[in-house]
Amino acid sequence: MKAAKRGDIFLRHFTSTKPPKDKFFVVIGEDESGLVGFFFINSNINQFVQRHKLMLDMQMPIKPENYGFLKYFSYVAGHELTYINKELLISELESGRMQMKGRLTETDLDMLLDAALKSPLFSEHEKQFFK
Repeated sequence: MKAAKRGDIFLRHFTSTKPPKDKFFVVIGEDESGLVGFFFINSNINQFVQRHKLMLDMQMPIKPENYGFLKYFSYVAGHELTYINKELLISELESGRMQMKGRLTETDLDMLLDAALKSPLFSEHEKQFFK
């Protein structure tokens, strides 16, 4: 089974969130070691993020009418790159513990990647996920 492609959106249960819950995320890229980088999708912008302009600038709005699996107007939280091991991603997809829900539109994906490449929030190593 092929893993995820850049722009794919998945739903997965995360125990690292407070409280633990199911969350949407969008795949941004993969490195040579097998780590898949992603951004969470949130229905609200965290207050901490709202107080930091560079982080706030990386919140990309997405609408339910463009993404049928969304119940609410939401945001791709492009201020923080998170990682999942590619083998774990494939395993959870095959077992059904994680589901593919859709893809970012090409316009939204291009806009997100362009903003991430220009953002000072990310190191040069992290920016390799966006290329």
